[in-house]
Parts: sequence; structure tokens; C-alpha cells
Amino acid sequence: MQRETKVSLSIYGNYKVYAPKISRCMNTFTLSFDARLADWYELRRSLKEEKLSKVCIDVDRFWQQCPLNNYYLHPHDIKDWPNPWQLIHDNHYCFYARALGNIYTLAILGIKDVDLATAIDYNNTEVVLVLVDNAKYVLNYWPDSVVNTVLSDFTNVKHIDIETLQNKIN
Repeated sequence: MQRETKVSLSIYGNYKVYAPKISRCMNTFTLSFDARLADWYELRRSLKEEKLSKVCIDVDRFWQQCPLNNYYLHPHDIKDWPNPWQLIHDNHYCFYARALGNIYTLAILGIKDVDLATAIDYNNTEVVLVLVDNAKYVLNYWPDSVVNTVLSDFTNVKHIDIETLQNKIN
């Protein structure tokens, strides 16, 4: 059972969020918008001074929790993708949306060398990958595989331009 402790106030852009501190045992994505926003903020706050490897592992672990739908976003409509706060609010995730959550989190943390790519894995399945530090870290694939996956494990890698996503953060 979830155990709530102190109520905290956080300000996100134009939002003032009062949310209980939630135990990390709960899946963030099953909670209210305010709680999801507070957990996402807490994740970013906790990673500000960490090494890149830990940041990538923890960001991927956070976004791996989200329940997946078959379709929500399409790469051809990237200019219409939600901003970070709308993504958290909508709480609908496909592989692209989960990758988008990773990208936004990393960008807000100031990490610059981030790419989005589609590829084919060893099961001949199309996957959506977030590549960090020239693909040294591969996010949005299997849980807990950020540092154990290399880009050469995939074929038909196609990079998707994410420059328009940077503007959605500001």
C-alpha cells in the first residue's frame, strides 16, 4: 500500500502543484497528474549532479514504468507532438511517447548529445531508441539495458530529427 508523507508545493511553469510525497514503490503513471508531475520533477532534481551513466539509467527506469498503447504519436507528425507537461498530463504512451519522455527529461537536465532513432532488433521488430553520448547509452529498449546495449545490435537504424522538440521545452 502507498504511504504518503508530507505534502509539497512545486511550481512547474504556470502550474502550482500540491502533491503528497509518494513512495517509489508506486507506479508514477497510475497516479494523478499532480503526483506524476511531482515525481517527474523529483527525478530531475535528484539527478542534477549525477554522472551521465546514472542519469541515463534512472531516466530510462522512470519512463519504462509507463503503460504502453499501440499508437499515440507518429514520427511524421513530430511538429505536433506534445510539450513535456502535456505529455505528462495526457498520460498516453506508445514507444515514441515513451522515447519523448526520455528526451524531454534529458534535455531539461541539460544533456545535449541526444538522438532519436528507429531500428530493427534481433527479433526483426521495429524499436524506437533514444541514443545518448554518441550511442554510448541506449534508452527506451529493454528495462535495465541502458549500458548493456550497443547500437551495433540493431540494423536499419534511421535517425529522426528532434530539433523541433527542443523548442517545446522553452
